[in-house]
Amino acid sequence: MNKIIAISLVADCADIIESFVRHTLTYVDEMLVVDHAAADGTGDVLHALQEEGLPLCIERYEAAELRHDEIMTALMHRAFDEYDADIVVPVDADEFLVTQDAAKPCRAVLSHLRTDVTFCAWHWMYELEKPEEDTGRFLLSRPLRRKKRHEPVQKAIIGREAARSYPLLAQGTHYLYRMEGEERVPAPALPISFLHFAHFQWRGTLHTAVKVLNGWIGNAAKYSVHTARCYYWKEHFDTVFEGRVPPVALSPEESEAVQGLVLPQGEIELRYTKGAAFSPLQSLMRLSEQLAQDFAEERVLARQRLVSIVVPYLGNFSLWQRSLESAAAQTYPHIEVVALDFVGDEARLQESLEALGAPHGIVPAVSSGWGARLSGTVRGAYVQWIVPGDRLLAEKVVRMVTTLELDDELDFVIADPEEAANEENDALERFAFRMRQSHCIVASGAWHRSFVLSEGRSPAGGLSGTLLRRSVLDECAWLEPAFFQGRFFPLAAFVLLFQTRADFRAGVFEIPLLARGTQDAGEILWHPAEWAALLLSCDGEVDMTARKSARETLAQQAQNIFAREALCSRADFACARRVFEELFAALPE
Repeated sequence: MNKIIAISLVADCADIIESFVRHTLTYVDEMLVVDHAAADGTGDVLHALQEEGLPLCIERYEAAELRHDEIMTALMHRAFDEYDADIVVPVDADEFLVTQDAAKPCRAVLSHLRTDVTFCAWHWMYELEKPEEDTGRFLLSRPLRRKKRHEPVQKAIIGREAARSYPLLAQGTHYLYRMEGEERVPAPALPISFLHFAHFQWRGTLHTAVKVLNGWIGNAAKYSVHTARCYYWKEHFDTVFEGRVPPVALSPEESEAVQGLVLPQGEIELRYTKGAAFSPLQSLMRLSEQLAQDFAEERVLARQRLVSIVVPYLGNFSLWQRSLESAAAQTYPHIEVVALDFVGDEARLQESLEALGAPHGIVPAVSSGWGARLSGTVRGAYVQWIVPGDRLLAEKVVRMVTTLELDDELDFVIADPEEAANEENDALERFAFRMRQSHCIVASGAWHRSFVLSEGRSPAGGLSGTLLRRSVLDECAWLEPAFFQGRFFPLAAFVLLFQTRADFRAGVFEIPLLARGTQDAGEILWHPAEWAALLLSCDGEVDMTARKSARETLAQQAQNIFAREALCSRADFACARRVFEELFAALPE
C-alpha cells in the first residue's frame, strides 16, 4: 500500500479551503501546504484544521513573487525524503481529485500505483451553479456545472522513483521534467482515465478580480511584466483595470450539470467556513505593500552587509542547538555565527558550528572581560543574539536588517514573539510585556527603561527579538553585565539597551518574528533578586511613587515565587532567596 501525500501552494481562498482540505484527506495520508501570504482568513481555517488533529503541515511564504514551480518542487522532494511518501499529488486549493466510477475510488487507485512512473489525470473546469448560496456546505455536495470537454492539459501524479529521474515540477504542476543541458525533457506519463481534477477556477465576480490581480502581479514579479507566460492573467488583469468583469462564467452551450459524481463516503461537514468577502482593492493594497518590501530587501541584499549572530551557550546543549539551527535557517545570506561559551565546551560547539557552512567562531566566557573579547571577534555591522531555546523565524534577520540599513536614525529594532499557550501567556503578563504596535519609538528609551525598572517586566520578544547596531552594544559593554555566573538576566539586558539619550529611537515590528523557548524555572526563581538589584543600582531613575509601588509588587511576587513547590527542591533555591532578602532589605522604603 502506497503512502500518499498531497502538496499545495494556496493563497486567498477562505471560501473553499476547508472543503479542499477535508476532501483531499479522504484520499491522501498527509498534506504539506504553503500559505502564500493569504489575508482573507485562509490561514486561520488551515490552523483550525491542524489543531483539530488533521495530518496537515503548514508553512507561510510572504514574498509577492509567485514561485509556484520552485515551491512545489521543494515540497515534492520533502514529501519523498522527509515524509517517506510513495506517491505525491500536487494539487491547488481550487482543484478536487474526483472519480465517476464507484468501483475505483481515488484512494484505492492511488494506493496501488507503481512508484517508478509519472501518471496524469485530466483537468476539467467546474463551477457552482449558485455560488452565493449554501456557502457553509461542502463544495462538491452543492449543485455543480462543468465544461462539456476537459481542458487540453493534464495534472501530474508522481511516483517516488520517477522523481529521482525527473526531479523538477513545471509551473502549474502539469508535468515532471529534468534538464539536459539547456533542454527541458518532460517525463513520460501514463493517463488515469477514470480520475480527473475538478477545477473551480472562477467563483464569482469579486473572487475573479482578486484572483487575476494576485495571479498577474505575482507572475510579473517573477518573470517581468513582459512575460509570455500565463498570458491569460494579463488579459483578465487588463479587463479588471478597465473596470469590466472578465468573461469567466461557463456558457450554457459549453457546460452541463454534473451527473454521477462519486462523493467521499459519508457527508463531509464544514466547521470553519463562513464564506469569504473578497476585496480587489484590499488585495491590490496588500500586494503593493509586499512588493515595496521585496524591493527594499533586494536593495539591502545587494549591499552584502554582514550580520553577526551571537548564540550564548549556558550548558544546555539541546536548547543551544535548537537556536543554532534557527540561525542557519535565516534567509539572509550574509551572516556569521559566534558561540559565546560560558561552560568551556569548545570542541563540542565547534563540531556543530562547522556543520553550518557559514563563517563562525567561539568566544570563551568562563572568565570576566568576555565583552571585549566578543567585540574583537564579531565583524558584523548588526548583531542578532539568540537566547538558548528561542527560535527565530526564517525571515527575521532579512526584514530587520532591511529596516536598520535603510533608516539610519534607528538604534535597534524589536519584535514580539508568536502567541503562546494560555498558561504561558499568563507568565508573559507577569514577567514581560508586548510591544504590540508597529511604530518608531522616538526619544523614549528613558521611558521604557523606567518602565522595566518600575514594573519588573521586559519586552516579550526578549533579547532574541532584537536586532542591534554594533554601536549600541559598544555603549553597554556588549551586555556583559546582564550575564552573571553563567546565567542570563533579561531585565538587566533591557535596562542596558533602553538608553537615556534624548535622541534614542527603536523600531517595533507589528508581526511576530520569533518563537520563545519555554521559560526555565531557574529564571523565575532568580527574577526577584534581579529586579531588586536593578532597583538598588538605578534608584535615582525611579520616582518615589513608582519606587514604592515597585517595592510592594516585588515583595508580593517574591512571596508567590518562593512558595512554589516545584522551585523549593532546586539546588539554588536557598541561595536565590537569601540574595533576594539581602537586596530587598537594602531598598529604601
